[in-house]
Amino acid sequence: MRLVLPVAHFGAAVVVLAGVLVSAGSASAGRGETELVFSRTDPDQGVRSVTLICRPDGGSHPDAAGACGYLAAGGGLGLPEENAEVRCFRYYPVELRVEGTLRGHDISISNTYGCLVPELATPWKF
Repeated sequence: MRLVLPVAHFGAAVVVLAGVLVSAGSASAGRGETELVFSRTDPDQGVRSVTLICRPDGGSHPDAAGACGYLAAGGGLGLPEENAEVRCFRYYPVELRVEGTLRGHDISISNTYGCLVPELATPWKF
């Protein structure tokens, strides 16, 4: 199908088409972004939280470049299960949570550890 426009409307059509292309470009530029809020709640220190923004790397995370590098390399944010073989003499609940956007997808991950928090990946170290 061929589109024929009178000359007077041609300029307006180009402006509208350019606006549509710019909007589409902006939408695709936003995909893949990572903006996360990590929090850690424990009895002695209350709630601590940091933000992580990738590309460009920033936020309040103490190692934003390392955390974003870990995620860019395909690293995940899954939290390991607590080791059931560890004998706990004092219940000390620590909750870890992350919410936000990871590579353009909304996420919400949390876990509560009753005794010992296992070794965690770089993004969780704050």
